Amino acid sequence: MSSDEDRIILRLLAREWEHSGPPGILSISDIVAAVELAPSETLQTLKKLFTRGLVDINSMKTSAFLTPEGYEAAETR
Repeated sequence: MSSDEDRIILRLLAREWEHSGPPGILSISDIVAAVELAPSETLQTLKKLFTRGLVDINSMKTSAFLTPEGYEAAETR
């Protein structure tokens, strides 16, 4: 079961996916600015989503994007 924080971030990345095309890449700083969560909470949620395979993060840890499973999870919520 996903938390509200999970849903917020998944939907944000899904909107980017739909707007710009897969995989919906956003900088982590843009994600932090766009959601109404504390920065630490946003980063913790991104890490949790990464661990579950719903979000991937670039090697420099500056951007996050949805995996196909993450997009599917965002769409089913």
